[in-house]
Amino acid sequence: MRNSVYYHLKGDKCMINRTITCLILAFIVVLGIFVGNSFATDGVKTLDLSTAIGQAKLFAGLTEEEKTALKMAATLRHCQEGDRIIEQGKSLGKMFIILEGQAGVKVNGKLVATLPEQSLVGEIEFLDMLPASADVILLKESYVIELNNTTLKSLLNKQPRIGYILMSEIARIEAHRLRAMDEK
Repeated sequence: MRNSVYYHLKGDKCMINRTITCLILAFIVVLGIFVGNSFATDGVKTLDLSTAIGQAKLFAGLTEEEKTALKMAATLRHCQEGDRIIEQGKSLGKMFIILEGQAGVKVNGKLVATLPEQSLVGEIEFLDMLPASADVILLKESYVIELNNTTLKSLLNKQPRIGYILMSEIARIEAHRLRAMDEK
């Protein structure tokens, strides 16, 4: 009887040691994944949608609640240099805010403008519901806020103050672009 208790206790001790070993290995694996991911993102700025909306000058006049509501129409995309976000002649049903970097605007393959960060593109399609009149290609890696036109229009109908602020800003942007064209 004494020997069977001894072997039973010895078996429990082995089971405990195996369990502890498994827990330590699991911890090391999780730690390795975490450390590996942090090294993988070194030098790459990460951004979430709420922060991006807060950084966009187009939305500066909105309250925090309105910015939160705007998230239903927005998607944050991390794009690479050379990515075409708008294609001439195609309807995307989207507008974009280039948070950082630059974008080139090409009409029939010819570069006609270089847009700085915080630029709004695709707004003409939003306003007139016709296909894009130019290609827009990112010249640098950037975060871009993509706004779904249909969802955004629905939101603007439900919350007219957001519509007033955004349409005022879009009108200001277009007026600025027209004046710049007149100076050329």
